[in-house]
Amino acid sequence: MIVTLIRFALIAPIGDAGTEPTPPIGLAYLAGMCKDAGVDIDVKGIDAAGRNLNKIFKIPKYNLRGNGLEIDEIIKLIDPRTKIIGISSMFSHEWPYVRDCIEVIKKNFPNVKIVVGGEHITALPEYCLRDCKAIDYISLGEGEETWLELIKKKGNNIDTIAGLAYLKGNEFIQTDPRKRIKHIDNIPWPDWNTLPIEPYLDNAVSFGPGSGRNMPILASRGCPYECTFCSNPLMFGRRYFVREIDDLIKQIKYYIEKYKITGLQFYDLTAIVKKKWVLAFCEALKENNIKIEWSLPSGTRSEALDFEVIQALASVNLKYLVYAPESGSVKTLELIKKKIKIPAVEKSIKYAVSQGIVVRTNLIIGFPGETRLQLYRTLYQQIKFAFMGVEDAPTYYFNAYPGTELFDQLLREKKIKLDDNYFHSLATLSHYNLTPTNVSYNEYMGRYELYFYRMAGMILAYSISYLFRPKRILRTIKSIFRDDSSTVVEQRFKDYLRKSNLFTRYIKPFVLKIVSRKSA
Repeated sequence: MIVTLIRFALIAPIGDAGTEPTPPIGLAYLAGMCKDAGVDIDVKGIDAAGRNLNKIFKIPKYNLRGNGLEIDEIIKLIDPRTKIIGISSMFSHEWPYVRDCIEVIKKNFPNVKIVVGGEHITALPEYCLRDCKAIDYISLGEGEETWLELIKKKGNNIDTIAGLAYLKGNEFIQTDPRKRIKHIDNIPWPDWNTLPIEPYLDNAVSFGPGSGRNMPILASRGCPYECTFCSNPLMFGRRYFVREIDDLIKQIKYYIEKYKITGLQFYDLTAIVKKKWVLAFCEALKENNIKIEWSLPSGTRSEALDFEVIQALASVNLKYLVYAPESGSVKTLELIKKKIKIPAVEKSIKYAVSQGIVVRTNLIIGFPGETRLQLYRTLYQQIKFAFMGVEDAPTYYFNAYPGTELFDQLLREKKIKLDDNYFHSLATLSHYNLTPTNVSYNEYMGRYELYFYRMAGMILAYSISYLFRPKRILRTIKSIFRDDSSTVVEQRFKDYLRKSNLFTRYIKPFVLKIVSRKSA
């Protein structure tokens, strides 16, 4: 039986600096599960972004742009013998476009069963099913076991499959919840033969910064914390499971041998919760003589890292570490249930900077209930981080994502209306232009004021970062013409330029030619 896994083009506002075209590791896990099962399944993979990293197209209907193959190009790639199509729907801001693409697929392949999974669809299963009647089944939460069982049963007796949602006539049906996968070492490794990784490796494209061929990898699942703005616990639960180090080391060695990788990108939300595990992992890297660079770009609760752990991480080539304090205000942190202490974060950052690790801090402004004074404390903290040596210092607007406690609260208060306009508003999270879709859920500050604070804070922070450490200016310029970057700012700028024909065809080759002549 032929099954096809699809990830559509990445969506962003027109003029956005970067769409973070990262490899679809979730679909690769599904492919690996099928391959390992040993059943008669032929898995095809279509990654729209990976098949054309440099293609940018407009979506006039939504005033957005896409990065990758368009839906008509995807249709041509679908094997007509396909029986089941699995589709990833991770990000809520992409939902209107994903919905439209699913409907086009169903129109062209009416007899194919369409299964959709991911963080967005898990948060709003009934809404998505009613908004897109072309969907046959929704896979809730961790999808590997649900996906494989659905394939084996070929769509029959689906009411016995845990972790599914579907419409029966007009009735919404949700089967029993699927139990968490506790022994995550038993999950087969991602199958990158089905969803090729090479375009990302060849173009030095990754979630975080790095040099050359950066491979995505996961060491854990779940998050034990209760942040009110985060939807991840709904997808993977609050119980934290970490992989056995031996299995992780084997996977890294395999990637080095097969793909000649030069770096690793850990996609874990909370990769370094357990100190004992982190130290043991660092020791295992040394014992196995693994010397490639690696980074933790997902905004982990890294404030728990003391000097001993920071030293260990630096000794095994950790180059990039993201802290996620979210706010500089104690009251705001209490409001969003972010149980951290800023002095501990500062101390850990100082340790990391002293060891030569490039540090990023993620901050959010505009939470419901946040006062101007609380926001000012966050901006002050952002400037303070910059003076401490933090290189990446972005500030984001608060957005109410489906599956979060704050989303549920705002929905009850009728401050959110579930429609395309709401989903499009979520696309502005990382957008630096003020657009009509910018939304403020703060009762004290509107979108114009929040935009001013956001841009002012970032301009000041990055100015301090570069002016007080002028060597970074030269490094950033060099990174434009090389396959390496030290910060996300450099990575996104390179991504933006790569998609510019003027730069890639003329400017970069010309500069490199001059440099090579001088070197000779």
